[in-house]
Amino acid sequence: MRFIIIGGGCYGTYHSGQLYKSIQKGKLPADSQLIIVDRNAQPKAMTAHGDKPGFSFVQSDWQAFLQTFFSDPARYNPATDGEEVQIVPAPFAPHLFFDWLRFSVGEKLKELGRDEIVLEREGFDYKLNLPYEFTDKSGNHFISRAGWTCPTACIEPRLCPAVKGLRDWDLGVDLPNFVVGQAVKPSQSAALKLNAASLPNGSTALAEAGPLAPGYFAGTELFTCHHFSHGIGTTPARQLFEARARLIALATWLGPAHPEARVVIGTVSHCHGVAATVRMALA
Repeated sequence: MRFIIIGGGCYGTYHSGQLYKSIQKGKLPADSQLIIVDRNAQPKAMTAHGDKPGFSFVQSDWQAFLQTFFSDPARYNPATDGEEVQIVPAPFAPHLFFDWLRFSVGEKLKELGRDEIVLEREGFDYKLNLPYEFTDKSGNHFISRAGWTCPTACIEPRLCPAVKGLRDWDLGVDLPNFVVGQAVKPSQSAALKLNAASLPNGSTALAEAGPLAPGYFAGTELFTCHHFSHGIGTTPARQLFEARARLIALATWLGPAHPEARVVIGTVSHCHGVAATVRMALA
């Protein structure tokens, strides 16, 4: 297996170290490769792990690396490699998968001779009524079901240690449901803790967030980061290509009767996430 670890600082050092332990304990294939991508020539992870087998280090901007790596079928072919490549996102990173998807769909549309279709980033500034929501200057909307500080390496188990009860929420369900007009289901297990802190607990529908026409959003594409091994969450690379195929199909369907479509793009774990909107339209 190959693991692309975004960032070689404190988090990347920890993430790669945990995966290395998993390899050493036989939980992952012995020939697994740990590819650490960082802007610095000698990141902290190189000092910590540079002498260990299976590690490689790439000095690159994160987005530039993803674009180059996944543009080469010799490096990754979704038809044959499947789950063999896993991406370990950095906790504090731009919406990398959104940017890769917009770039890659645009490149494919050019190859198909459909360069009259433009892809634009739009924000997703709609309140889901969650304990934490923040929209940055690029329009990325960061969301969390947690009204408390989570451990760095929390695997988001079914029994949440913070509320000492069932984790009865999942942003992988909440966000798509919200986009199609359903209210975010309040958590029963976290209600006491959230109420005590005067924090919101869902129950808002998209219709309450703004005057949108029916079908304003064509749908949602989600990249999920879930626990993979030894406390580390990953996103399967195949998800990028599956989402790309669906967006290309939608884009090539556009015509005079339907000149534009908007899709919400999210990267989420069960508890935390980020969302933005891509607008595809005939130029």
